[in-house]
Amino acid sequence: MPSKQKRTRLEKLQNSWTKATAEERVGFLAWLRQANGLVGDPRYPLLGTPPIASGRYLLPSAIARIRAIMAMRSLSPADVMVEIGFEAADPSLARALAENASLRLSVVAALEIWLVAHAPTDAP
Repeated sequence: MPSKQKRTRLEKLQNSWTKATAEERVGFLAWLRQANGLVGDPRYPLLGTPPIASGRYLLPSAIARIRAIMAMRSLSPADVMVEIGFEAADPSLARALAENASLRLSVVAALEIWLVAHAPTDAP
């Protein structure tokens, strides 16, 4: 009886990342930056990525990135809210995307991590 093929370390890391909470992801990214000496611009907390919001309001560039990922993955704003750890019934992301409404800072922080996690790769 053949045994199951072992998962690679990368596959294990990816699995753990998808199961991690937003706080755990932020902590991991901070550890990664510190462990590898990645200083980056302090205004951009996630490995040098540009900001996605001005205070509680999403920037137009962030709205475009969120919409592109949503279209690519066939997600609704409610689906994204669930992925970032909030209730599907919470309309705040839909309102922010459609009407430029404000978001709770915790939603902005979770979206920032979500955008990093789902950024398009430049694979050949």
